Amino acid sequence: MQIVNRRKAHLLRNCLDSFKKSLVDFDKLSKINENWKELIGSELFEECKPLNIEKKILTIAVNHPQWRQALIYNKHKLQERIEKIGIILNEIKIIQNYELTNENIKASNAKIVWAKHPSRIHQNSMSICTICNSPTPEGEIKRWGKCSFCWRKIKK
Repeated sequence: MQIVNRRKAHLLRNCLDSFKKSLVDFDKLSKINENWKELIGSELFEECKPLNIEKKILTIAVNHPQWRQALIYNKHKLQERIEKIGIILNEIKIIQNYELTNENIKASNAKIVWAKHPSRIHQNSMSICTICNSPTPEGEIKRWGKCSFCWRKIKK
């Protein structure tokens, strides 16, 4: 029995042409990256980045909905600025991407959240509720003698 190769063979010229087109898009993206701060402004510079250009469509990833909304309203101005550096685009697509957040911000936020976590009773002036044995702010214990949840249950 013969093994039939079902892959469609492409001419080397076609492969090289498509590779050449992808290099042109890569060059355009590199040029945008080089000028990104001037194109987008210092306020948005840390909040978003260009991801790729494909078929004259620039995709930009944004790390927060408010910045995405700001870019959507101003993408025509951004497109004009990009055209001034010699890159013609048909469209700018803006996507949400939470992974863009600054690593330092993530790390500091995680440290703050962990430092204030209720399970860290001794560091946060927390006490244990005498009724349900849950971590409770000392102020609640001083005020009602129990946590706010137990106070609500008894109040009803």
